[in-house]
Amino acid sequence: MQFFYLVLPLLLAWQCSGLSQAHLDTAKSYDYVVELTGRNDGKEVEMFLKSVGRTKGDAWCSAFVSYCLTVSGVLEPKTRSGLARDYATKTDKRLVIKATDVSLKKYKVVKGDLVVWQKGKTVFGHIGMTTEDWQGIQGKTIEGNVSNRVRYMNRKIEPANYFRIKWFIKVKPKKEKFENDFKKYIYNSISFYNLF
Repeated sequence: MQFFYLVLPLLLAWQCSGLSQAHLDTAKSYDYVVELTGRNDGKEVEMFLKSVGRTKGDAWCSAFVSYCLTVSGVLEPKTRSGLARDYATKTDKRLVIKATDVSLKKYKVVKGDLVVWQKGKTVFGHIGMTTEDWQGIQGKTIEGNVSNRVRYMNRKIEPANYFRIKWFIKVKPKKEKFENDFKKYIYNSISFYNLF
């Protein structure tokens, strides 16, 4: 029984790292979305765009992320925008991680983080969500507006590229959602261990 009390904190940390990724679940539920004519249009695409005050024909990667964060009730980041770079420049700086810090192993990218690209030194870029904990500088994502659709992608930090990953944004779920998930996990864990 003492072993259980030694291992419990490790189990809780491991299990809770996967809790409350509702924004990611929402994104995955739209993995079927394809533009109607290939011109940033279609029922769902226009719904994403409308959620940030944009219209049919506008780039929609950031609108897709914003929509998923909003309908999932994500607490942080508070930013909702049709411009990907706004997530890096208008979000609480404590949540913004530079890609160089990931390369230097100062931060490990986790499932559910947002990943933001920048095109040269312009305000233009791209945004998606990580679908797994990354292995060093590479991992998997789900993104909107890639080849006219929502797509799963394998991505890598390549700082010398003109179009490159520049930032990661930590996501904090709604407090109540995390607390409810945590309580359910504790209850289920205790119920399971009481069987022995």
